[in-house]
Amino acid sequence: MDSRGLSILIADDHPLFRSALQQVIAQLYPKAELYEAANVAELQTQAELHRSTSLLLLDLHMPGALGYSALSWFTGQYPDTPVIMISANSHPDTVRRAIDHGAAGFLSKSADVSVMASCIEQVMAGKRGLHPGLDAAGRGASLQSLDVADALASLTPQQFRVVSMLSEGLLNKQIAYDLDVKEATIKAHMTEIFRKLGVHSRTQAVLALGSLAVEPPQALVEPPPG
Repeated sequence: MDSRGLSILIADDHPLFRSALQQVIAQLYPKAELYEAANVAELQTQAELHRSTSLLLLDLHMPGALGYSALSWFTGQYPDTPVIMISANSHPDTVRRAIDHGAAGFLSKSADVSVMASCIEQVMAGKRGLHPGLDAAGRGASLQSLDVADALASLTPQQFRVVSMLSEGLLNKQIAYDLDVKEATIKAHMTEIFRKLGVHSRTQAVLALGSLAVEPPQALVEPPPG
C-alpha cells in the first residue's frame, strides 16, 4: 500500500507503548503521518484537526474515558475511521464487547510485533472483527450498553468531557472549574446529556454509564489459590 496520504492516530497514555506502535507503523507505512494522544481530550483535538484519519489505535484504559465510552463516541463521530482497540486485558468478554461496540480489531499489548503489523494491515485493507490469537467467545455487549453507546456517539466533544467527569463523581461546579466555563453552561450540558441518555438524574446517568465499564478478568481481581 502506498502510504502517502495516510494519517494514523495513536491514543495511549504510555509513552513507551506509543513509541513501540510508532515503530511498527513506520515500518509498514513509512510515508504516513503519525499523531499522538495521551488522553481523551487530546484524542478529540487530534481527531478534529485530522478529520480524514485513516486509522485509530486506541488504548482501552484512556484517561478521560470509562470503559468503552471513548470507542463508542469516536466510532459515532467518525464512522469512516476504523479503530483497533489495544489492551493488556484480553479476557474474552473484553474482546467481544470491544468488537460489539464498533472496534474493527482488538490487539493484546503482549502481541508480537508481527501479529500487530498483520492486524493493522488487514484492518487498513477493510477487514473487520479481527482479534488475532485471542478468544472473542465471551459475553457480548448488553442492550443497555449499546443504547448508552448510541447516546454517547451523539454528544459534542465538550458534552463527552462533561459526561466523563460526571462518571468520576465530580459536581457541576467542579466540572465547570476544570473546563474553565460557567456552572450554568455545565447545567445546560447536563440537561442535554440526560435527554440523550433517557435519564432524569445524575444517579441514573452514572448507572447507565456504568454499563460501559470494563470488568477486569478474574485473574486480576482474585488472589491466586493457595
